[in-house]
Amino acid sequence: MPVAAMLILLGISAVRRAVRERGMQIHTHVHEHGDKPHSHVHVHVGEEHNHMHRMFKIGRKPFAVGLVHGFAGSAALTLLVLAQIPSVALGLVYMAVFGIGSIGGMLIMSAMISVPFVLTASRFEVINTAIRLSAGLFSLGFGLMIAWELLHEVFATSS
Repeated sequence: MPVAAMLILLGISAVRRAVRERGMQIHTHVHEHGDKPHSHVHVHVGEEHNHMHRMFKIGRKPFAVGLVHGFAGSAALTLLVLAQIPSVALGLVYMAVFGIGSIGGMLIMSAMISVPFVLTASRFEVINTAIRLSAGLFSLGFGLMIAWELLHEVFATSS
């Protein structure tokens, strides 16, 4: 279920970004009327909205994706191999090599996939936005499909 939730959240994020780049921005503001602060949603169309909503935004999404990825498959594989290693020191070396290899492999693959998009983003803006919107919608739909199947399976076995 965490993988489905991650795909849904990444899809929503990609769709929001693609829509925002086409001129629509949806966000919340906190206002005070008298002594009572409250927040509500605003939609801006064709306006600039340049204030920052969160600090330390860089790296959170890749870190979260890596955690879910690790919990979903890499952790199980690592534990299976680690259980077969007789020495604690050798096990730590294996963990370090596996971790560095995983990080390096993901870094190289991410760069290979993203570089063409980054280089063509300003030159082919409409196509780039359409591709990112399509990828976001695909991620959202795929995540919803996985969640539906998992929930269907859980409820089918419980009844």
